[in-house]
Amino acid sequence: MEQRVKCPICGKETPAGKRFCGHCGARLVFEPPPKKVCTSCGAENQPDQQFCSTCGARLVTPTAAPSTPSAVAASPAEGKQVTVKPTWGLAWGLWWRALIIALLFGAVVYLVAMLLTVTVFGWTWKLPFGS
Repeated sequence: MEQRVKCPICGKETPAGKRFCGHCGARLVFEPPPKKVCTSCGAENQPDQQFCSTCGARLVTPTAAPSTPSAVAASPAEGKQVTVKPTWGLAWGLWWRALIIALLFGAVVYLVAMLLTVTVFGWTWKLPFGS
């Protein structure tokens, strides 16, 4: 049976050993699981093993190196002036939304006024064209 690698972008399977996904063109990255190194004898073992195949000592799973406070990078904005540019796209979109809401509100008020004048006062509305 042929080994297959799952694409991290589209999720489709591609044959192992290929560098790019055949479905979406994304770069395929194969990272083998880290091997376990025996703390007693230094021999490399497979990641699924619990005991060293050379000396028989119990294997511990490799962990990431602990981060130290000195390794944490300083904030890039620390001590520097930041220029903020206005986002006119957002303001323009809000302006158009407000205009549409105002027009709809005006149309509703106009229709309510027409209905009230017809029902309360008995006025009739005639169109300027036609009979």
